[in-house]
Amino acid sequence: MASRNPFRRIRLKYRRSSTLVKCMVLAMVVVCTAALLTLRFALLDTKQQLSDKRNEAAVLEQENKALERSIAQLGSVQSVIELAGELLDLVDPNTVILTPEQ
Repeated sequence: MASRNPFRRIRLKYRRSSTLVKCMVLAMVVVCTAALLTLRFALLDTKQQLSDKRNEAAVLEQENKALERSIAQLGSVQSVIELAGELLDLVDPNTVILTPEQ
């Protein structure tokens, strides 16, 4: 007894798909393409924001180093006098200030 192939009797018939199915597939392709483009633009925007934040972090890092250097120099009397003059517009009481007449 030879084994028989049970799928031998099956015959596939091809039918043309309806216009509605074609329109639905086309609509899905358009929607998926729009979604992918939206995600692409969002990714580009996020990359730009990341780059901006990295640049900002580098600037802040430089400012932080400068502040750390100024804090390290605060121990001397001369640096305190210079900071008082720069930041608070204070002068030494023994300093004579000449202003032109108006």
